[in-house]
Amino acid sequence: MAYLLIGRKSGTVRFEPLDNGLVEKESESYSSSVTSNPIENGAEINDHVNNASGVLSISGIIIGGDGAINALKEMRDSRDILTYIGVTRMSNLVFTSLKFDRSYKNRDGASFSASLKQIQITSAEYIPMNGQMSMTSQDAGKSNSSQLARTTNAGMTTVSLQSVSAVAADRYQAAYTRTSSPAPLTRKTGAYDGLTIMN
Repeated sequence: MAYLLIGRKSGTVRFEPLDNGLVEKESESYSSSVTSNPIENGAEINDHVNNASGVLSISGIIIGGDGAINALKEMRDSRDILTYIGVTRMSNLVFTSLKFDRSYKNRDGASFSASLKQIQITSAEYIPMNGQMSMTSQDAGKSNSSQLARTTNAGMTTVSLQSVSAVAADRYQAAYTRTSSPAPLTRKTGAYDGLTIMN
């Protein structure tokens, strides 16, 4: 049986007994944490379970040169997302540790051990706009509409467009830039110091 470690961008490492090596041991582990909220009588309420990512550990022997060793190092160095196919099958894995042990008994290879962790891959939510051009395209002046083509992304700056008269734009700007009335400088009522009323 062949054991495969397939990378999305760094190729495949294939372990075949009596050819380039073998995987001797596979180990899967999964863990979860439970929230604990204490209440007045000393008990705890457990209302949520968080499942941690799965972890795969493999170990084995590489023979016949450094080809597989270099390929595993490249997968780790490039932070490649991997799929493992052996007795166990797992996908969306990344290396968290990779170790090689060389000895005189295997001069052209090494024994190895690796730990891989599953990652969650998400993407931004996509909402179809039924043929309407996105706002970012409109801001970039890519619209076929002559009105939208004149719009620009100016941040917090007030922009006067052709469809708005200059007088209206001036009134709008004045509404936000005029000074406010000053606060009174003296109190109109007496203050109380705890003992007597002062004027």
